[in-house]
Amino acid sequence: MNTLAWRGLRCLFVAGLSWSIGFLLISLRMNRSVASLLLVLLVLAVAARGDWLLAVVSSVVSSMAFSFYFIDAVNSFRITSSEGAITFSTMLVTALTGSHLALRAQRRAAEAILRREEMERLQRLGNVLLSSGTVAEASGSVVDQIVDLFGVQGAVMRVDGFAGPFQAGSLVPGGYSVIRIPSAFTGSTLELHGVQPSPEVQSALANLISLILDRARSAEERTRIEASQKGEELRNTVLNALAHNFKTPLTSIKAAASMLRSSQGLAAGPDRELAMVIDEEADRLELLIRESLNLARIEAHQENPRIEDCSVSEIVDAVRSRVKRYLGGRQFIVDIPDDLPLLAGDRFLFEQMLMQVVDNAWKYSRPDSRIRVSAECQDSRLILTVRNQGLPISEEDRGRIFGKFYRGAANRSQVEGTGLGLAIAKAIAEAHGGSIWLDSEPEGPAFKFSLPAGLMGDFSDSEQNYIAP
Repeated sequence: MNTLAWRGLRCLFVAGLSWSIGFLLISLRMNRSVASLLLVLLVLAVAARGDWLLAVVSSVVSSMAFSFYFIDAVNSFRITSSEGAITFSTMLVTALTGSHLALRAQRRAAEAILRREEMERLQRLGNVLLSSGTVAEASGSVVDQIVDLFGVQGAVMRVDGFAGPFQAGSLVPGGYSVIRIPSAFTGSTLELHGVQPSPEVQSALANLISLILDRARSAEERTRIEASQKGEELRNTVLNALAHNFKTPLTSIKAAASMLRSSQGLAAGPDRELAMVIDEEADRLELLIRESLNLARIEAHQENPRIEDCSVSEIVDAVRSRVKRYLGGRQFIVDIPDDLPLLAGDRFLFEQMLMQVVDNAWKYSRPDSRIRVSAECQDSRLILTVRNQGLPISEEDRGRIFGKFYRGAANRSQVEGTGLGLAIAKAIAEAHGGSIWLDSEPEGPAFKFSLPAGLMGDFSDSEQNYIAP
């Protein structure tokens, strides 16, 4: 039986029931007040079923039955007095008003039950999602739980920073709504396909998902920081152990080789040359270990360098003082303006960075050549340049020169080194939010740093240009 026929039968039943009750009341000789009250109660009972058509039918038929049996001429629809007309109108209005109020109360009760169920679903959704440890895990759980808990046909979530969407259920072409997620993941959206939750639930879902995504991202960040701290502690422990385990036997080798070289009992010839080789290679191995440990320590603290305002001139002067005994006949030229801003970062690391590049410059330049250190400010960045008059660097070497342990093929056998100097300089520059690159200029290679500027220093019209002795 279809729905329309079924509603028709229900209306006939309600009409018959109302009329039968009216007949029963007149048969029991009930007075007009009691009869009207009982018929109104019948209307309210029918309206409580939630069907507006049944409520209207019950109101009209009950009013007609009351008029037929209790107003003016009994067993007749004729109303012969104004009092009867008023009584009938009052009965009809009371019945219709009561049925309307009952229907509205029924709808409000149903809405309250629905809201409670939706809040329970949201609570269950929150409890499940709070256990997610990553953004990807939380996003996948969101779509799965929404399909299970809210009865939608399908859900698709797109999170900023992830290539593909997170999907659950089946999709309905054109039959979906899009909810924007107000989280730190700008542009994140949730698509709901099929039956839609209420607007209040959609808003609550957006806020809940935003909270879950932000919490998952914070958990990922916290896990990453904890892992980084544990890794740093482990690295420091290993580095200290390696430093001790390598340096102790290396010191013994160095001492033994030095004693052999200075021993009068060791005749000149192959034996003395072997002792000299041992001594020199021990020095080279010590340098390699020291620079490897320095690079590892720099990389371990790469995310948290000390921040202070550093004078470029003072850093260059400190480096010049350290290398001037190695320069031989080379000229060390400094071209630093007095009005240059300060550098923002760790002064000790900046000195190590510049020292590595200057050391590389004198090793690969002619004894009578020039090494020039200059600096300028460009858009709140300091450009520090170290030029030397060495041989041109090949394209193959230019792409690998900042790698660890890499040394140029042309001078590999002629120049002593570990191949870590430029890697250390690069690590220090990047630890301060800077960069290093190589330019080829007519005079020779030019290593350039781009570093963040700090506070402005004192301004002056003069420039500092001098040649180191």
